Amino acid sequence: MISHRNLKRIERILAVAIAGVIPVACAPTSPSSVGNAFLGDWTAGENASITIRADTVVQHQPDGENTTLSSSTCRGVFRFAYDRRSREALASLVPRQPDLHRKLSDLLVESSYPIAELDCDRGDQTYVLLNNHQLLAIYRDGDIGVIDWLTRR
Repeated sequence: MISHRNLKRIERILAVAIAGVIPVACAPTSPSSVGNAFLGDWTAGENASITIRADTVVQHQPDGENTTLSSSTCRGVFRFAYDRRSREALASLVPRQPDLHRKLSDLLVESSYPIAELDCDRGDQTYVLLNNHQLLAIYRDGDIGVIDWLTRR
């Protein structure tokens, strides 16, 4: 049987433990939180690179010019969101290009991937996080698409 003194001691320990957990459990999470593996600088070679921020993408041109994609640069048509997509859904982004569809199917071996998706005017960009150091970019303008490999700088 538990004595009254031990019961009070257990109650105090539980109260301290619960009080320590509540702030963490109630903390809001967002794509801009520390755990967002997309955030940072990515390069596709010596001359092409991007910076993914919590709410947009900055394109760095070889001539030193930077373009922040936003509603003002995308003629008012702008959306940037994080999601998760199946490999089938990602491969189907290019239905009119069977070779590219097949290449995406071969490259994407996991059942699903975290993505960052940017819609800008008539084109869109889907960034597929392969791991913490590699990103696959799927650029589309209408039905035409290209892919590019990016690595973390």
